[in-house]
Amino acid sequence: MSKPGYADNTARAEQIAQRTQHCIDKASAEAKRIGRQLKEHTVSFSDLLQQTHYPTFIYKGKRLIFWSNHTIIPELDLAGSYHQPAVVSNKYGAFIVVPHQTPYYSIYVYIPLQVNYSITNNYLTPKLYQQIFEQADLRLVLEPRAGLPQVYSRQNHFLFAIDFKAGKNQSGTEMLQFGLLTLGTVLFVLFSVVLSRHFLRRRQYNKGVAVLLSLLICFRVALLLLNLPFSIAETALFDPKLYAASFWSPSIGDLALNMLLLATTAGCGLYLFRKNNVLAHLKQLPAANNRWLQLGCFVSFYLLLVVLYRFYFGVYHNSPLVLDVSQSLTFTKYKVIIYGVMLLHTIALGMFTYMLATVLWVLLQREAGQWPYQLLGLVAGIMILFAAIYASPLLPVMLLGSLFWFLIVLSAQHRHTINSPYRTYLFFFLVMIISALTGAFALYNHYQSELKMYKQDFAYKLLKDNDVLGEYLIEHVADSIAADALIQMKMMGPYVDADFIKRKITRQYLRNYFDKYETSVLLFDSRGRTLESADTTAATLQELRRKYDNPQTRTERHNLFLIKDPTRLNARIYLKLIEVPINNVQKGTIVLQLTLKKLLPNSVVPELLVDHQDNEPYWMDMLSYAIYDGTKLRYSEGEYDYATNFNRKLVTKPELFQQGTSEGGYHHLGVRGENGQTLIITTEKYGGREVLSNFSFLFLVFVAGLIGCGFLYLLLQHRRIQEFSPNFSTKIQIFLNFGILLPLLLVSITTAGLVTASYKKDLMNTYEQRGEAIQENLGKLLDGKLEKDELKEKVEEVASISEADINLYDPNGRLQITSQPLIFEAGLLSKLINPEAFAALSERQALRVLLEEQAGNLRFNAVYLPLRSERNPGELEGFIGIPFFDSEKQLDLKLIELITTTMNIFTVMFIFFMALTFFASRALTVPLRMLAGKLKRTSLTGKNEMLAYEGADEIGMLVNEYNRMLLTLEQNKVDLAMQEKEAAWREMARQVAHEIKNPLTPMKLSLQYLQKAIAEKKPNTEQLISKIAHTLITQINILSDIATSFSSFTSMPEPKSELMDVAAALQKAVDLHNDPATAVLTTTIPDEAVIVMADESLLVRTFNNLLLNAIQAVPASRKPHLKVTLQVEEAKNAVLISISDNGSGIPAEIRGKVFIPNFSTKYTGSGIGLAVAKRGIENAGGRIWFESAEGKGTTFYISLPLAVV
Repeated sequence: MSKPGYADNTARAEQIAQRTQHCIDKASAEAKRIGRQLKEHTVSFSDLLQQTHYPTFIYKGKRLIFWSNHTIIPELDLAGSYHQPAVVSNKYGAFIVVPHQTPYYSIYVYIPLQVNYSITNNYLTPKLYQQIFEQADLRLVLEPRAGLPQVYSRQNHFLFAIDFKAGKNQSGTEMLQFGLLTLGTVLFVLFSVVLSRHFLRRRQYNKGVAVLLSLLICFRVALLLLNLPFSIAETALFDPKLYAASFWSPSIGDLALNMLLLATTAGCGLYLFRKNNVLAHLKQLPAANNRWLQLGCFVSFYLLLVVLYRFYFGVYHNSPLVLDVSQSLTFTKYKVIIYGVMLLHTIALGMFTYMLATVLWVLLQREAGQWPYQLLGLVAGIMILFAAIYASPLLPVMLLGSLFWFLIVLSAQHRHTINSPYRTYLFFFLVMIISALTGAFALYNHYQSELKMYKQDFAYKLLKDNDVLGEYLIEHVADSIAADALIQMKMMGPYVDADFIKRKITRQYLRNYFDKYETSVLLFDSRGRTLESADTTAATLQELRRKYDNPQTRTERHNLFLIKDPTRLNARIYLKLIEVPINNVQKGTIVLQLTLKKLLPNSVVPELLVDHQDNEPYWMDMLSYAIYDGTKLRYSEGEYDYATNFNRKLVTKPELFQQGTSEGGYHHLGVRGENGQTLIITTEKYGGREVLSNFSFLFLVFVAGLIGCGFLYLLLQHRRIQEFSPNFSTKIQIFLNFGILLPLLLVSITTAGLVTASYKKDLMNTYEQRGEAIQENLGKLLDGKLEKDELKEKVEEVASISEADINLYDPNGRLQITSQPLIFEAGLLSKLINPEAFAALSERQALRVLLEEQAGNLRFNAVYLPLRSERNPGELEGFIGIPFFDSEKQLDLKLIELITTTMNIFTVMFIFFMALTFFASRALTVPLRMLAGKLKRTSLTGKNEMLAYEGADEIGMLVNEYNRMLLTLEQNKVDLAMQEKEAAWREMARQVAHEIKNPLTPMKLSLQYLQKAIAEKKPNTEQLISKIAHTLITQINILSDIATSFSSFTSMPEPKSELMDVAAALQKAVDLHNDPATAVLTTTIPDEAVIVMADESLLVRTFNNLLLNAIQAVPASRKPHLKVTLQVEEAKNAVLISISDNGSGIPAEIRGKVFIPNFSTKYTGSGIGLAVAKRGIENAGGRIWFESAEGKGTTFYISLPLAVV
């Protein structure tokens, strides 16, 4: 039975072999093509460079005459060694060499397999050739090994083997398990949603949501307990290396799942909030609980802000990713996921806060005066005081919470100022601002804590006298060197290979930890005589001992001496004497001299030459430090001028040694040494600009995310677009916002692009000018005919003065002298000049060339110039290469500064214009609201007032037309009134005649019947007279009621419009008819005042009439059940009143006649009440209508506009 993944590894090995052979064929074709173009006596770099894809080296005999790549370290003695593709390996990597021979040249094409570096850091990491191995994680084995898949050339020559077990490749089984887990997760979520919807369709909202959240939470906990999916597939998304906070959030992927669950919980809460009609229940709560709920809303939001702050701080603290945009604008997919997680948390915060703010909005409708502000002031004061005393980092967050609630309370007391949809739009923008500011403050506090820890660690390194760990490691290194048989052999005989011994010790034994030391190796024979020239004043071992072996320099370890330079702070030099046995009798001595590198800000030593264990963070570039003895400056290092700018009085203040102090744009932290001295460490202040930059970035991320979510929602719910009907004010604000956003965005992008291009050009010019200055200095040195050692010393001196690394090449492009040999020893570059520079300077006679190069993952610029002596300017003496390893970093810093400045301006302007458009739309729509109010009260019966508007704009034209219409209306009003009056009297006369005829007919018949009975002298005449008299009296009463009703109608005064509390008027009417013996009344009327503009007496009569009609409409067989509700419709800025009964309903054929005067469905009704009610309600700008179902009952609705108080 095969092991899991074995077949999968075999298939991958076959694919690698195929890709390898494809590369070999391509390289072989390239070598043959180049061979056909070569001429016998001339080789053109410029022509051949265009033909090469892989690194190519051409030899003539044993002399290298062409190379296409200067980052590959070739075997310079390859000529004639290979006749078929073979693998060549050295400490810098492994390559497939594809040879090709021509009559005059040997061509070797290199196919990289693996690149190694002697130093490992963020820029230099061993890597496989992606074109062959793609993204596979494996180990390359260069000798045949049983059990491992092997790759052969077409000639059946072994190339390399592949060890898949050494990597962390995900086998097919793991990927299948991961896919099944993903599918199972999706199916489980779908099952939970379907099960939840089953309850929701039955209107069991609480149960449906509880089932959904319970299933999702249990599933999430199960994933955490089983460490899924990381336990079956080690995906980077769920790898704790990128983020690890706690059991609940062990990775970025888990954090994202948690935030998805949190957003789902918030969404479910908002869903229940609406479905359970929480606001309606709040309106019925006793007034005593109102203020307690307000207090709960205030405190809950402060707690939400604390949770949000802890979330942000945890993300910054537990992730190695640099999320501060003022220091890095490099984006990876994991950073994008983290920003997405922040967006999810902000959305969840928005939904929770929306519920709290809506509850408070409703509760404040019952409050009047200053009480809400007093309660908010009390709660905010307590929170701010608590934060100031016990948790100072939370102080800005508490201030943000207080400002947020102040705005909410202010808008609640002026709720008619903004319509509901735009209020929600502004609310979520406000929440995004709050969240982004909280994230920026959390990052600021995280930066300060990390900076303090770094400064303290830096101070410890400076102040400590010895390197305890270094001394321990030196002992182990000494034992290994003494036991090294190869070193022992090289030290025997008359000719000692000193260079080999030094290289072996430096590269094999003094790596990693000792990269922070400058090393020097001295060799002595058994008599103490030096075996090679070294930079020391001691000619013999005995003189060296006499000089350094004394009580002041001895350490606890044998033959290990510590020398300190009193003129420098933290200047440690270790001297280790290692006895190496040469034979049974004699012993040689190797002396290791380790000098601690100076911790200099802005050091010329490239950042890529520092091992990851000793790599200093970005603070090192900005750091300065000084030693004070009391208040007297003893020593300083860095760009900060302590003698001029530092206030010496700060040394005596305790806060300098606790959190540090800020002064003049710099932050100082003091650390006391054991000898009573004080070390001051200074960095540039991280302050408001950086906080604003991070706020701007987070805010723009949230805005983009919210807009994206909005578009996605509209795509899924496209019917909502048709339902969306904003008013004129909202349209103005939205159009102005986007009208400002788009131009501002385009201007910002254009400006950033132009400034970036200009800065790049200036930076390149600066590099070229520095290169020309160095060229001039070195040209003068060539006239002096200096020896190589003297020239090297001068080159290093020029490099130190110019703060640049200088490489000096001979006319053939070979490196002769360099000020930074570690670049070449580490294998970053070969000792050959860049072939493009060689072609430009040597063949095309260019004055200079500026190229972009790459070492590892670091891109940098390099300037190459020809070197000529002043005596013979026509002869080329060599080439100068000046790599600017910090060019990309400098450019990144400038771009960061530019982009963050652009973001800050854009964000501030966007928020400013968003507020400005709000007030602008208010100013633009005030005349329209005034005109709408006047139009609502415009009638043919009442007195109409003209509008006063001074502007000559379109609104002014509309006002003028309205005023002219009123004049015309007044002219025609009298005539129309007379015509209406005549028509009304004619109609009334007809109705009165009709109503009078109805009782007259039975009266006449009764009297005729009585006459006949008297004439016939019937015996029951007296009874008949009594009965007919009763009938006559009843009909006469009906006639009297008709006369009284019409008399009241004709004498009814004009309705008066005044501010009134419609809720109180309705409650009075309900109390009048609330007789349990007669009818059962159910009311939903808010306690707070609901102010409208209407005639109070007319509304009260209307309510009484509707309530009486409702009671009378119920058949005698059942008891009347009436439901009276009053609801404030914020979106429509109106109040809706409904009165429902359980009567017989109104037949469909007479529903159109209900509001006609004199029409009634009751035998004793006059038909005037509803007509009068309709007239009065419409005069107040409202309307009345009804809905009826025969046999079930009728509901009358009255809608009135809310008054602007």
